[in-house]
Amino acid sequence: MQAKWYIKSVYTPIVGEQWDNQEVFARISAHLRGKVDRPATEIDHLLSLIRLFLIGSRSRYVQCPYFLDLRSFKDHATAFAAVVAESIGALSKEVRAAGSEAFDAVIGVSSVGQLLPGIADRLATWLRDQVKSDAMLLDLSNGGCTASSRALQLASTLDTRHRNVLIAVVEPTSTLADPLSMDRPNWQGICTFGDGAAGLWLSTDPTGALAELGPIDSSHRVDADVIRWDYSSNYYRFSVSDFEGFDRKVRAGILGALNEIDWIDTKDSLWAVHPAGMMLLLSVAKRIGLDRSRLEPSIRHFRTFSNMSSASIPHILRDLLDQAKPGQPIRWLSMGAGFHVIYGSCTRL
Repeated sequence: MQAKWYIKSVYTPIVGEQWDNQEVFARISAHLRGKVDRPATEIDHLLSLIRLFLIGSRSRYVQCPYFLDLRSFKDHATAFAAVVAESIGALSKEVRAAGSEAFDAVIGVSSVGQLLPGIADRLATWLRDQVKSDAMLLDLSNGGCTASSRALQLASTLDTRHRNVLIAVVEPTSTLADPLSMDRPNWQGICTFGDGAAGLWLSTDPTGALAELGPIDSSHRVDADVIRWDYSSNYYRFSVSDFEGFDRKVRAGILGALNEIDWIDTKDSLWAVHPAGMMLLLSVAKRIGLDRSRLEPSIRHFRTFSNMSSASIPHILRDLLDQAKPGQPIRWLSMGAGFHVIYGSCTRL
């Protein structure tokens, strides 16, 4: 029998160093001019594009501050493992401090790397007796910006044998950087994303819960590779299938999905909206009918953290749960690789 699920806690540790757009550009500019062996005109052209990617007042958190020095598979994989350990430590600290029932399922989420043992196994080791010895431990990989929502979607289908589920999201996007590449999508990814971690405790017990979880619906589109990995000589990196047509295809994919997904809005609904960037955010908000005040939590998150891949939705959700009144609906919309669009909702208790 499918259970009714409640959000007991949302964990949102801040990990890494905070850099604003000006610092990011200064570091990239010095790196490209000093370490990339290409004609000055090519470097200048790429820097003009990077400056456009970094337009506006925005910051991000960086867990791998030496990402411009990554040169080999070992460099990237070691950096990923190190920052995963940092994020798991930060999440474990919040989970312990908040207290919980013993978890009988842990779902680890990351879209930017692979690790063995996995995130769920490592987190269970850190949390010790807060995770049952017979708990289901599962890692969900390669889900892009919708991965945390996919994990929620998966957890909400579990039967009553699972009563307490921990979802742990670890997205150290800086470890994907290809610092010697002149490929434009590589730098689009570097400039768009920030690093982040988050967690959610779902339970079938409503006692002390923050919210009751509602339906989670999704739609995948025909342009599955519009957001994808490309490959350097030693690692994978962010890429897109059509650089010039990227915004148009993503916008069309989101709007097409909204015609299929059974989403609703009410005037008292709070919203978390997470497309790839600010202009897409505004386009989606217009389609949904959100005014600036209801879009502000998503804009505020993007300005502070940039796009933390699938860690962003839990962070915005935490802010909305703090803001919401009892009985107030909270809705979220996320898009990402696949091409996948997910709509979810919960009601503040």
